[in-house]
Amino acid sequence: MLAWSSIPGMSTPVASVSIVCVYNNLAVRQECLDRSIAALAGEASGVEYLPIDNVDGTYSSAGAALNHGTSLAQNDVIVFVHQDVFLHSLTALKQAAGLVQDPAARFGLLGAVGISPDGRIVGRVRDRVVLLGDTVTGPTEVDSVDEVLFLAPREQLLREPLTESSDMAWHAYAIEYGMRMRRLGLRSGVADIPLTHNSLSINLDRLDVAHRAIATRYDDLMPVRTTCGVITRKTVKANGGRWFPAHRWRYRWLRESLALHGTGWTPSVLADIRNDVDGVIDRSPGRQLYIINSSEGSRFADVMPSPLELTRRDGSVVIASSGDADVQQALASQRPGSWLLLTNLSKADLKMLRSRLPATPGVLGFHTGIGFWLLLGAPLADLPPHWRSKRSTPLGLRTLAAELGRSA
Repeated sequence: MLAWSSIPGMSTPVASVSIVCVYNNLAVRQECLDRSIAALAGEASGVEYLPIDNVDGTYSSAGAALNHGTSLAQNDVIVFVHQDVFLHSLTALKQAAGLVQDPAARFGLLGAVGISPDGRIVGRVRDRVVLLGDTVTGPTEVDSVDEVLFLAPREQLLREPLTESSDMAWHAYAIEYGMRMRRLGLRSGVADIPLTHNSLSINLDRLDVAHRAIATRYDDLMPVRTTCGVITRKTVKANGGRWFPAHRWRYRWLRESLALHGTGWTPSVLADIRNDVDGVIDRSPGRQLYIINSSEGSRFADVMPSPLELTRRDGSVVIASSGDADVQQALASQRPGSWLLLTNLSKADLKMLRSRLPATPGVLGFHTGIGFWLLLGAPLADLPPHWRSKRSTPLGLRTLAAELGRSA
């Protein structure tokens, strides 16, 4: 049933949704998805929740499990979501559901995050501890949407179910669905659906197989950009036709080294804090890390009365966002000895921080995919050992081991 909600100055379509999640870890699902749905109980009208148990490996593919969920669903639009997602708005889901049912828009599916034809990440979400993607104010066409969360009309999914191919068992099934919809004259898009993806690992097993299957099946629609790289006709070949794949990291190392030069910060490292955050938490006081995401304009998903606390392995993170990147108040309110991670920083933010921060140990990091981040309060000796490697050291700067020797 399609309804219309009243928003000052405009009307927004809203549809009922069935949230379908295949899970293999009950504790993770309860910590993230279940807890967020419970916290948003005031927005739950018109929402059905269907967790599909795969703890014992009942289903051989995500498509098989999610298609079973579709067969059980009672509502107009199906939302497929990972077990480790914390939703920040059920209203946003219902609004996206209304948009995907608009026949004039011709969207075959909408997601929370995707990749534009020019390679930009579209859709503002939090990936572990970092904000990613451009904010969208309406449905925006993309090359592909990420599997973390996407939705489509139930009637369409009954006619055209998700692939259950073993080649795309746990990867690229949303990409495949979007390509199939494109052949039917429909589009893939992204809507404003704020979420935090509290992923504890990066599963790349058989990702190359999934991408080769996409390249083979949709040769006429190549290339397609995805959150895990570009799929082209050459993807069907070993190494994707690339020269010297083992040395590709060196080009990124050179580019990222140039980004850090001129900031004036030492010590500095080249590292993706999303991959290293658990190592930092293990070394932090009380195994708890405080995080502030610098969010231009309004704060990201700032609907909770207090910062979001999430469990990560044997520790936890406490995450908030700041619209103006002013962290002095946050520093003043931190517990003595605690560590603070600042992410999504611009060079202007770094210049401001250099002039305002008190003398405190810390390290500046950079990665092409996430930009600048700053870890404050952590002594050099307590930082992850691999940050001292040459690969993590910007060209022309001292390693952390050398910095530690100078400060001893």
